[in-house]
Amino acid sequence: MVIGPSLIGFIPVMMVGTLIYDLGFELLLEALWLPRKKLKLAEYLTVVVIVLVMGIHDFVVGIGVGILLAFVSLILQTSRVSAIRGNYSGDIVTSTVRRNPSQHHYLHEVGKQIYIVKLTGYLFFGTIVSVEEKIRGLLEDSTFAKQPIKFLILDMWHVTGLDYSAGEAFNTISRLLDNKDVILVLSGVDAESQLGRNLRAVGLGSDGIEVLMLPNLNSALESCENELLKTLYARQEELNSLKRISAQNLDVPAAKTSGLSSFDPPFNSPRRNHLAEAARDALSSLEVQRPTKWQGFKEPLRLMLQIFQGLSDKNEDFWFPATTYFTRREFPAGTVLFRRGEQANGFYMVERGIVRAEYDLPQGWLCESIVAGTTLGELPFFSDTDRTATAVVERDCVVWLMDRDNWAKIQKQEPDVGRELLRISLKLTSERMTAITSYILTTAG
Repeated sequence: MVIGPSLIGFIPVMMVGTLIYDLGFELLLEALWLPRKKLKLAEYLTVVVIVLVMGIHDFVVGIGVGILLAFVSLILQTSRVSAIRGNYSGDIVTSTVRRNPSQHHYLHEVGKQIYIVKLTGYLFFGTIVSVEEKIRGLLEDSTFAKQPIKFLILDMWHVTGLDYSAGEAFNTISRLLDNKDVILVLSGVDAESQLGRNLRAVGLGSDGIEVLMLPNLNSALESCENELLKTLYARQEELNSLKRISAQNLDVPAAKTSGLSSFDPPFNSPRRNHLAEAARDALSSLEVQRPTKWQGFKEPLRLMLQIFQGLSDKNEDFWFPATTYFTRREFPAGTVLFRRGEQANGFYMVERGIVRAEYDLPQGWLCESIVAGTTLGELPFFSDTDRTATAVVERDCVVWLMDRDNWAKIQKQEPDVGRELLRISLKLTSERMTAITSYILTTAG
């Protein structure tokens, strides 16, 4: 340390300058020339600016400018990636609820009033803009007149978080939808989760505008479908009351009735007209397929004809012998009908109530609701395989059960009926696989 400074004095200044110049030239070559084909244009320009600022002004200032430019570049690049993962209509994607033919037909017609937008990533001021623009486009008068919607589902299952500006954008979106009488439904959001708390922190839903938060897309679709079905139920009740009045006043011809008097006059919006027409069509097609005499049939014949309509061209005379092979059973809520992995010993027709089928598979968990007027457990039963789901009674139900012994008897004593049941079970399985596959692909997409 004592000798070092004295030795440095003997080194020629020209040699030191040449060394510094050579090192600087190599650094400049590595920083500007070699990366020119490796970096994107924006990144390369950032490097050039950093080098110029360091050379002209100061080294530390150059580092600060570089960090600032990197932030700007990140925001610009991230904002170019759309936060919208996919768009779907409710007539394409439905819930996994098994519904009877009239409900299925009705929801297929009015499902367009449900619109699903799947979001992804971290939502901030750079990405939420595309979401707001998409929704404004849906609510434009020309677009809304062609496809009026009643429910907008924003699926946030793949959203990792949001900032304050994105939360305020959701407030703006809810006000835009409220002006068009559209209900905002947020799926994949738990009200007590971090995402739910962030949304509630900005006042979403606290200004009197209805906003629903549901845990997954399936529950959101089911909730929207149930709201749309209220029109069908009201129409059905209206028709039933008209029939009772007609039966009491025989001098009033049924053909003279105007139909749904409580629905037709006040309808002044395309959505309500659409709902009323779909309900009328669904019930009228049902009445054509289901003769009035069906109402006089005892169970389970009436239930069989209702479930099998559209799936089989056989009449009541064909199905009547099969009624003796079914047994009426009542189950209170909470009863486990069967568990996954058990042997399939029964085929169920649901007369009343709701049964929940839970699929707990290695690939994931899925829940399916089975309502009155549908079947349960047909595929494992007729294919003689183990149960793939656990069935739990959600609401007190009445079912008609065919067990293994009766299935063996009907195959021997009524082979034509047995073959028709097999054919119908394949059709039912095909319909449900289509619905479930559509839902799974939507959630995965």
